Amino acid sequence: MRILAVDDEPEALRYVRDSLVKSGFEPLLTADPDEARRLVEDEKPRLVLLDLMLPGTDGIELMREIGRTANVPVIFVSAYGQDQLVARAFDAGAADYVVKPFSPTELVARIRAVLRRLDAQQPSAPYVLGDLTVDYEERQVTLAGQPLELTDIEYRTLAELSANAGRVSTYEQLLRRVWDLDGDGDVGPIRTVIHALRTRLGDNASDPTYIFTQPRVGYRMPRGEPAG
Repeated sequence: MRILAVDDEPEALRYVRDSLVKSGFEPLLTADPDEARRLVEDEKPRLVLLDLMLPGTDGIELMREIGRTANVPVIFVSAYGQDQLVARAFDAGAADYVVKPFSPTELVARIRAVLRRLDAQQPSAPYVLGDLTVDYEERQVTLAGQPLELTDIEYRTLAELSANAGRVSTYEQLLRRVWDLDGDGDVGPIRTVIHALRTRLGDNASDPTYIFTQPRVGYRMPRGEPAG
């Protein structure tokens, strides 16, 4: 399983490389944001470890650019642990945030936790409804045959809703399974992501095709079409 690490500090990259290798991952390493974009596209890593502060590059903007190429989760690795920076990273769609210095055990545990969340109860067969296809194995979404560019949090929300198609996914379930938060948290981020998904899908909230609102409860998607 390939993990891409992007950091401008050679010592940090070596430390991450050794931690990944000892845990059975295949590391891809670079200090160059342009090369990071190419590696995501060509090597298709399962997850990206990204330094928040790269010379001449904003890590959050780089994450957004990576998200336009692939639905790959990003864990920020940074020496800066201020609340506002951490909140900004999560608001932008980061899967997790690790503050330097960290132990190999913590880093690998964070990676595995993110991957478990992505893989938990995910169907093997794609979800198909009209022009929409969600391919869970490839982590790819297409609409009318064209790939949709989704952020990691948008993809995970859509995957969760479609995997439970025909049933309502409550706010509490979405907070736990997608955001890994207690079920009584703020539902504002969920509404923001649902709005973004509807925009990308061309879905009308008042007359939806794909994502239906259950007032004060959550959201649901219709059952997919039978295979073949």
